[in-house]
Amino acid sequence: MFKNYLMVAFRNIINHKLYSFINIAGVAFGLAACVLITLFVRDELSYDQHWKNAESLHRLNLTFVLPGRAPLETVAAQGATKKALKQYFDQEILMTTRFLSQEPIIIQGENSFTEDVMWTDPETAEMFDFDVIAGDIKQTLNDNASLAINETFAKKYFGDNDPIDQILTIKVRSLTRDFRIGAVFKDLPHNTVLNFQVLAMIDEGDWQDSPWMFESWYSANNTVYFQLKDGASINSINNRLAAFTNANVDKPDGALGPTIKEASDFIKYSTQAISDIQLNPAGVGEMKLTGDKSTVTLFIVVATLILIIACINFTNLATAKSTQRAREVAMRKVLGAERKQLIAQFLGESILIALLGLFLALVLVELLLPAFNQFLDKELVFLYSDGLIISILLSLVVIVGFVAGIYPAIILSSFRPAAVLKANKSAESSSSVALRNILVVAQFAISIALMIATATVYGQMLYVTSMDLGFNKDKLLVVQELSRQGIDENKQAFKLEVENINGIEKTSIVSERPFASSENSLVVTLPDDPDAGSIIIGSIEIDYDFLDTMQVPLLAGRNISREFANDEFPTIEEIKEGEMAQGNLLINEAAVARLGYESPQQAIGKVIRRGIGVVDEKPVYATFTIVGVVSNMHYQSLKKEIRPELYGISESNSSHLMIRFQGDPQVIVADIKKVWQKLVPEVPFIYESTDEVAVKEFAQESNIATMLALFSALAVVIACLGLYGLASFTAARRTKEIGIRKVMGASVPDIVKLLVWQFSKPVLLANLIAWPVSVWFLLSWLETFPVRLDGWLLLPLCLIAGIVAMIIAWLTVGGNAAKVARANPIKALRYE
Repeated sequence: MFKNYLMVAFRNIINHKLYSFINIAGVAFGLAACVLITLFVRDELSYDQHWKNAESLHRLNLTFVLPGRAPLETVAAQGATKKALKQYFDQEILMTTRFLSQEPIIIQGENSFTEDVMWTDPETAEMFDFDVIAGDIKQTLNDNASLAINETFAKKYFGDNDPIDQILTIKVRSLTRDFRIGAVFKDLPHNTVLNFQVLAMIDEGDWQDSPWMFESWYSANNTVYFQLKDGASINSINNRLAAFTNANVDKPDGALGPTIKEASDFIKYSTQAISDIQLNPAGVGEMKLTGDKSTVTLFIVVATLILIIACINFTNLATAKSTQRAREVAMRKVLGAERKQLIAQFLGESILIALLGLFLALVLVELLLPAFNQFLDKELVFLYSDGLIISILLSLVVIVGFVAGIYPAIILSSFRPAAVLKANKSAESSSSVALRNILVVAQFAISIALMIATATVYGQMLYVTSMDLGFNKDKLLVVQELSRQGIDENKQAFKLEVENINGIEKTSIVSERPFASSENSLVVTLPDDPDAGSIIIGSIEIDYDFLDTMQVPLLAGRNISREFANDEFPTIEEIKEGEMAQGNLLINEAAVARLGYESPQQAIGKVIRRGIGVVDEKPVYATFTIVGVVSNMHYQSLKKEIRPELYGISESNSSHLMIRFQGDPQVIVADIKKVWQKLVPEVPFIYESTDEVAVKEFAQESNIATMLALFSALAVVIACLGLYGLASFTAARRTKEIGIRKVMGASVPDIVKLLVWQFSKPVLLANLIAWPVSVWFLLSWLETFPVRLDGWLLLPLCLIAGIVAMIIAWLTVGGNAAKVARANPIKALRYE
């Protein structure tokens, strides 16, 4: 019996090539998409599961809650928390460690370069089980003159030579020291949130010029991890974090406003298991780009929808084809076949087609996986020995075969032999026709929704990256790290020489480069309005050429100028005598509103008071007059609201040179590099293009949009395959009707319009379903962006997607309809 079923199944596959191709191809595309997305999802869920102590490793996150501004969420914490955590939670915490990233100058013989170096505590070697190739990493991280490097770093700078005991000289801040290579470890796996090539021991004594890195409770620049003791509960720590804060951080002095009474009112800690970080980023400061739970969910949904479309094809074509197997079913029943045997036969055929689709899907996965990995920058591997993936695939095959085949099997097995053999055909039930129409509507509703989603994601990215930023990002370079030893004292000379290069229009030394996501903030007060209390506001230090270089319009007042002595920030030395020094500054439109002024013009001449430093452990203040108001700039991350900002002259504290140029950027960069190497040949030259940085801001969203577009296109292709097959069977069933219509005078265009309109109605209905559902979800998604497309733009996107879907349906059905309509009516009337 089984052999007969198998023989009949293969005979049907061979004899009905179009039907078989469409079903097998649809299932293959759907399963291939599922495999790729499953590999992606499993990889995202596998992050940091490989550490021996993974279940007990947690990170301390920090949120600053300041009046008048949104909470600042960061994954960094104060360096002082390392010892404080261990002391306060001694019953729960086994050990703690810190990571502090710096980019020092590294000297190797006659060569110098920059690389990220991660300073860390000796406990890191205990908490994380690195795969050490050579040397002793524990001993290395207990020596402040040793480095642990990974394979890539070792290969890059030492080639085939043994790196152990080799010497590298490191210059960072006030530290200059020869470091010995003490250990080499394998590159970290891609599925970890940790990211470093070089590890060095934190010796707080080496950072005497920057004690705030490890002592201050108001500067978060370390990533802090801790390991729980066996049996300890993380909830016990979470419940006492506020008390921990108040026990270690001094009580506020009132400068932050009347609502901040305890340290825990503005410093709020939270903990996060290391295995949860990848899909639940907690704020700024991650070591590398993380994933997102909503993205994973999105692609699980997309994979499911693609598989559903493939199943719909299967079901539609099987029910349409059932009329051609009516006599076979009738004969089997006459010869004694039971209904359950027929159901088993047709379900078996359905599962066989799904198995053939799986085979083709695996071929597609093998072909597409390298490109998929390159696109995602991952190392996804499909292993046939992977029991989980194989079991998922086989389960999907059974599910697809069953879901797609159960209804046709029930319909086919229900045919009455007498009625079928008497009429020499099977009259198709209205329920089958209704089901097919419903499924076609569902197919195209899904496809249209995916098209709308893809267009919206691309539209949002295009809008953000092309909108008016408040300054001109084109033809703008940033030379970084002017605060390094060697260039800091020469940066004014560097600026002047760069301005003499042919093609350079303007330059400006600033404290922050665009899109750097800096969160430098100040607490200011208004002497003329004591009731305003303390106000939190951002600060950027600039020079006199800033507005001209950035091409920022002035809305009110004047620009800062060398002609006015008070336009430069007073220094601490100037006010050591205790006199209240004065200065001038600019503010942006957002600051006008934050300070409580009704217009830019009203802000001109107003005075603010702010701290400028500390002398003898006491804060030093100065008053500043607002002399100009500039337009808002998207100077920080494009994913954030424009922050209120002060702009003051203080070239001594600035460390980036903004360069406005004309001409070939490669030639300009080469000329600037020559000037740099002439002044400071021992310091590596680092620069970036502002427009390229702006694009990188949305690299992750760009990848999501591209993946969504590819899978949406795949869904449309599968839907069109099914529609083409369905149109072919429909045209075949109506062959005699078409012949009679032609004999009665119908033209070819009339016949084509008749058949095309039949399949246009489900697509129109699909639009009516897809549009409101898509708009509702996408409006919610757009709300996550501070700068976003107007909601009404979704309506033309819906209309365009609907028109595209209709055109695709017409093209899919039209060719087949034209072929049938052009057929000789004599042949049509002889049909059956």
